[in-house]
Amino acid sequence: MSVPRPTAPDPVDASSGVLDLDLDRPLPAIAAPGCEREVRCLLRRGGVPVGCVDLTVPGTGLAPAAVAERVDPDRWAARSTDPVAGAVAGGGGGAADLTVAIATRDRPEALGRALDSVQASTAPPARIVVVDNAPGDDATAALVAARRAADPRITYVREGMAGLACAHNAALPLVDTPFVAFTDDDVVVDPGWTAWVRAGFDAADDVACVTGLIFPAELRTAEQWWIERGAAFAKGYDRRVVDPAVEARRDPLFPFAAGSFGSGANMAFATDVLRAMGGFDPALGAGSGSLGGDDLAAIHDVLARGHRLVYEPAAVVFHHHHEGYDALRRQVYGYGAGLTAYLTSLVVDRPATALAMAARAGRGARHALAPSSPRNTRRPGTHAELARVERAGMLSGPWRYVRTRHQRRGLRPAATPSGGPR
Repeated sequence: MSVPRPTAPDPVDASSGVLDLDLDRPLPAIAAPGCEREVRCLLRRGGVPVGCVDLTVPGTGLAPAAVAERVDPDRWAARSTDPVAGAVAGGGGGAADLTVAIATRDRPEALGRALDSVQASTAPPARIVVVDNAPGDDATAALVAARRAADPRITYVREGMAGLACAHNAALPLVDTPFVAFTDDDVVVDPGWTAWVRAGFDAADDVACVTGLIFPAELRTAEQWWIERGAAFAKGYDRRVVDPAVEARRDPLFPFAAGSFGSGANMAFATDVLRAMGGFDPALGAGSGSLGGDDLAAIHDVLARGHRLVYEPAAVVFHHHHEGYDALRRQVYGYGAGLTAYLTSLVVDRPATALAMAARAGRGARHALAPSSPRNTRRPGTHAELARVERAGMLSGPWRYVRTRHQRRGLRPAATPSGGPR
């Protein structure tokens, strides 16, 4: 009696520049119709991301054996001894006490795609809150009304003040669960995202924030590749439990380099802690005058109050990077402005923080600006102009924040005082 062989999978098309490969299944052939293409592959075992590799796929494609040779499946170990991973993989992960909030602005098609992915989660969240941020028309409201008719978990709220922080704050009064996760309309979440986000809060004691892996949805253009390599959305493929008491001894830039712990497209909080912090600073965030920094400030505040943060790479979302150079240029400028706006917010809220920052200023400047720093060596050298654009954004961040804060004074509720350092 012959033993049936696994059926060879159909060839996969590499034209998007991104592939999702399960190393526990037969690897497929990869086709690249028309021309050679660079492809970034997310590698999984047991459904859990364990790493990524970049492949050059010739126009003639790669046979399964060639894919296996380049990927080297034996190199990547599964998280088989991880009790949290085992619980989620075994169906023990749930998200019934989690709310998902999605901020959007005049992108109903993208929002529909994001909602599709959240609604398809293997662990359904208790509620999905869509915040329509300073909309120019009623298209988003109409889309959400149609979705809500079929799924009463979906709630719509309109926030007239532009900016991600204001949009996130508008969602908070509608959150009646212990945990709330935030993502954006240009994201597609993995089916297991909600389960892994929720599991992150159980990975250690006193976890108040969980962040996850942000992987590209596509890499079709040079600009998308630049963002992927330069922005470093992915923070690795091992779970990381960040204990402020330990991290302060290990990292001289702690807790100010908040971006090393996660990003706003994939972050979740213990609701009571987020409310105690006063929510998000409305003078920060994409769409505000500060152009960004709200996620950095919130992550910083969690750690400064002494709570733990968990980075869980199995909580993966797929982000649609900007395709064109003009959009990339604006994004890089916004990253620079948002960074220094966030740092300015810390000093404005608690002036004594300036002393701690001054002690770290040299290291921080080298980290941000030196071509040899780990942050900058990973960036493609073909876009030297973008480094100048980012520095210009950094220079503008402080005055942008002060101006925006003055314009929006009184919008943020008072936070519960913290005994920890800022």
